[in-house]
Amino acid sequence: MSRPDLELLRDAVDMHAHTHPALFNRPIDDADLAQQAIDFGMRGVVLKDHDQATMGRAYHVSRIYPETTAYGAIVLNRSVGGINPHVVQAALQYGAKIVFMPSNHSKWHADYFQTPDYPQLGRMQKQLPGDGVTVFDESGALTPEAVEVVRLVADADACLATGHLSLAEIRALLDAATANGVTKFLVTHANWALCRLELDVQRELIAAGAYLEYVAVSCCSPIFWEQKPDELAEWIEALGGDRLVLSSDLGQASAPPHAEGMRMLLRSLLDVGSSADELEKMTKANPATLLGLSQ
Repeated sequence: MSRPDLELLRDAVDMHAHTHPALFNRPIDDADLAQQAIDFGMRGVVLKDHDQATMGRAYHVSRIYPETTAYGAIVLNRSVGGINPHVVQAALQYGAKIVFMPSNHSKWHADYFQTPDYPQLGRMQKQLPGDGVTVFDESGALTPEAVEVVRLVADADACLATGHLSLAEIRALLDAATANGVTKFLVTHANWALCRLELDVQRELIAAGAYLEYVAVSCCSPIFWEQKPDELAEWIEALGGDRLVLSSDLGQASAPPHAEGMRMLLRSLLDVGSSADELEKMTKANPATLLGLSQ
């Protein structure tokens, strides 16, 4: 039997993988994820944690599992000091490949869900309350700290990702990123409710220099399910794959494992007519570009 879904995962990189240890219930740890990546022949995975940087974890995973590579990242939630240039500088010097803007601690997340967290994922310990993190000051301009983070990412030639920012914040941050020489700007989970973007807006952001990320969790997770593959296939056909990335965003106890979830979605997209060539760009070439890897 022909297995184009498996071929699309061979040498792919998952840019958005949640694992244990974490302050949420994560059934798969870093070692499990690395073994999955090896089993599917994947080139690598980006370890993402809402509450701590993952460069140290990625270093040890890559040492223990040399058949694949784990890449570190940081999410600028309150638990690492929010949008703090000193934290970002250290993370980049430690080798962070992606700097994510705030996720579940963002102001937009709290306003949208009326909660600064993920009740359905179940934190194991109560967190201190705090203001939602935003890139805007009281006048609606980017804060000096946000601009400095952009400059640091540009200097390191790393990837700047939007996390759970509002569309207004995304637009302002993209303008600053372009002005300061950031070439790797990723609008995260553009097919998930909080960050969902209409097709015309997606075109606008791509034209302005952004990459857009679609995540498997929106199509194959019982608690985050909100998009059918045929709609996503229509988006891919309309935009082409040159500026799109397909990641998992998996790591929930109720959802499939990361690589299997990506395989499920890839097979579904192929079955409804998506081009294998476009999907290959989304799983291999574009992640490699954003991570600064050889093609």
